[in-house]
Amino acid sequence: MQQFDIVILGAGFGGSLTALLLDRVGLSVALIDRGTHPRFAIGESSTPAAGYLLRSLSEQYDLPQFQPFCKYGTWQQHYPGIACGIKRGFSYFSHQPHQKYDARPRHASELLV
Repeated sequence: MQQFDIVILGAGFGGSLTALLLDRVGLSVALIDRGTHPRFAIGESSTPAAGYLLRSLSEQYDLPQFQPFCKYGTWQQHYPGIACGIKRGFSYFSHQPHQKYDARPRHASELLV
């Protein structure tokens, strides 16, 4: 029976990146997914804030192949087969069905990603 330090369920962007980073620090990782790739997945797009995080991770873990994906448009030069477009962010508002929206102090019921 094969043993691993970490088992990650889900081979989407987050799971795959986490598996790669854990492998970089010397852990054995099993990445399990019920689906196949390529496929559409929520989270397959990115925002400018996520680009900063990806750049930091790529520098910290010596992953230069991710550098072109850290800023809008730069990946087209390195990976021209990947379609692209700019996404400025996602908004989320928490509210209850059939109730008036409650605009809480300090935007406590809002999230901008």
